Amino acid sequence: MIVRYLIRIIVILNLCIQTIIAYFLFGNTHRYPDMKLVIGAYIILLGIIMALPYNNILYAHNFYQNDNSVFYTLIKQFEIENNLASKNQLSNLSSFSIHKGMADEFFHKLAALRKDVTENSTFSNQYDDAFSDLNLTTKALVSANLADEVLREYGLSIGLDSKMASALLNMSVGMIMKMNETSSMNMSNVTNKHDMEKISPLVDNQSSMELTKGSDVIKNLANYETSAALAKSLKTLFTNYLQGAKLEESAGLMPIPTEMKMNAISELGQGIDNLVIALNRNAPVQEVYSIVHGQIHPNLFLAFSLKLKSD
Repeated sequence: MIVRYLIRIIVILNLCIQTIIAYFLFGNTHRYPDMKLVIGAYIILLGIIMALPYNNILYAHNFYQNDNSVFYTLIKQFEIENNLASKNQLSNLSSFSIHKGMADEFFHKLAALRKDVTENSTFSNQYDDAFSDLNLTTKALVSANLADEVLREYGLSIGLDSKMASALLNMSVGMIMKMNETSSMNMSNVTNKHDMEKISPLVDNQSSMELTKGSDVIKNLANYETSAALAKSLKTLFTNYLQGAKLEESAGLMPIPTEMKMNAISELGQGIDNLVIALNRNAPVQEVYSIVHGQIHPNLFLAFSLKLKSD
């Protein structure tokens, strides 16, 4: 990873040098302001690359969406919850109830967006076929959204409330670590079993599990199942639609070379694999956060020219 990181920096610096040489040997030397603008764009990109993967102050990403990215993200979520409900129907009634309720919630959201969404639980099949016709930007946005949902559901699975789990999508790593430190101090101050139960009540055995392979304990099984299934769906989406995507050098103020985009796709695939592995061993939530916002989102941004919101 460090080698690839250094290669990125070298590529950007090389582009700056090539730009200067090209302007003075083959271009119009009087267009100095244009040269400064192009080099400035490369320097900005260099700053982004240097800051994202290896900075403890790593911040979340909020991308501009389109109607299809919102709709097809809901489709994927509906399919996952519907499948998990079917899987748990005979073996775990508590998880079945939770997944069925979530599937119904996503269905109502979909029905509010499109009139052709019917009560038939297989309605999403037609949209799966249409998904392949969407442009790369939309597919990349759906991937970014699924990664966010993996993180949010994982937060819920370790016992965070819905507000705190959703806040993971906007927190920095430093904020998360500080939150965990506060939580640890609060837990160390607990002096009796009654207080422990008030702070961290566990639900019945059918909807919770104590997994100690990693640093975080899974308290809510249904959310953990959803998080893992979302990660697998993200992996499938990447393999089927993004891994072999035909890319071209982006235009605009900050053009990104095709070679850099291809490197970003390679690292994106590695990031998704790391996410699946982290969930399997119940990694600390800040590690899952770092993978989503330090490996997956930045490489989606670079490879598919996504647009970041300023807020």
